[in-house]
Amino acid sequence: MSYLELPIPSRSEHLWRYTPWSKVHPTQVDAMPEINSANVLLNGELVDAKTNITEISKTDISRTFLLESNSKIHNITIDDSNANSEIQVISEGEMNSCHFHFEVKNSGSIRVRLSGESNWFGISITGNLHGNVNLSFAIVNDLSENTTMLRCEDWDIARDSTLEYGELSMGGSRIKSDIRTYLKGTNSTLMQNIAVNCRDSRIDDHHIEIHHLSGHSNSSLSVKSACSDKGHAIGTGLLVIEENCDQSDAGQVFKNLLLSEKARAEAIPELEVLSDDVSAAHGAASSSVDPEQIHYMMARGFSKDDAQTEIVEGFLISSFAKIKNEHTKAFLIDAISTNIDE
Repeated sequence: MSYLELPIPSRSEHLWRYTPWSKVHPTQVDAMPEINSANVLLNGELVDAKTNITEISKTDISRTFLLESNSKIHNITIDDSNANSEIQVISEGEMNSCHFHFEVKNSGSIRVRLSGESNWFGISITGNLHGNVNLSFAIVNDLSENTTMLRCEDWDIARDSTLEYGELSMGGSRIKSDIRTYLKGTNSTLMQNIAVNCRDSRIDDHHIEIHHLSGHSNSSLSVKSACSDKGHAIGTGLLVIEENCDQSDAGQVFKNLLLSEKARAEAIPELEVLSDDVSAAHGAASSSVDPEQIHYMMARGFSKDDAQTEIVEGFLISSFAKIKNEHTKAFLIDAISTNIDE
């Protein structure tokens, strides 16, 4: 179905409970604008999206809209000749978007930074991990504070492969992210770690789905959000273990740090388990900064604001403690330190 044939999703749907479609569409919901491609630098060189998407079979409104409004896509292969990719996406003008497909044939790493001053930005990422590979992936959202972003990701993980995933979300004014991962083979593994910083009136809505389609598959999801001023973080997680997926191990945890009376955070993990012999767990917690921590640091010369800043920085950095790839970890932690200091 085309975008204009699809019904506008209801807020009763899990995915759209907190951010209605009208809030992330760049114009009017009954319009299909043509959106220009953002500038993309691959390992420091400006590259064009030369491939057209010729077939669109999506029934999800976000994915269909992104693909119909801009049919250009960057196809990037991770193999012996290109094991590590540094990608910078720069969004300028009123509206920009871009699409990436990663074909991962060998172990390697991908680091993506989003920046720019556009009012609206859309990004679609698909990734296919072949058998017996390890990919370390990181994405940093450093967009302008006035940008609305719509983002969709779809990852397939084959047998004996691992996706190590790190994300720092701190840019833009309103963010809607829909990230879905499919574990399709024995011993396929996802380790997903997300840090969110909501300051001023920033709204960040993450919807994360993890689908276990094979037995002996493993996943872990950690989302940590720090909210100050009128910041609002939303995290909805759907963990699905299908039938005949015994010996799968899955868990998801959402933690929110609230730094002001007007800050808000929602964390809604959900489980759908259709196999018997599995380990599946989920949890969510929200809290404010411990006054004793503030007092302890002030007694050692920190101002109250500086003490709180240090605590927030440590909280966000802890999101990436389990990331093994040192380049990926440094990329994410450096971005946190830069953002906190601004």
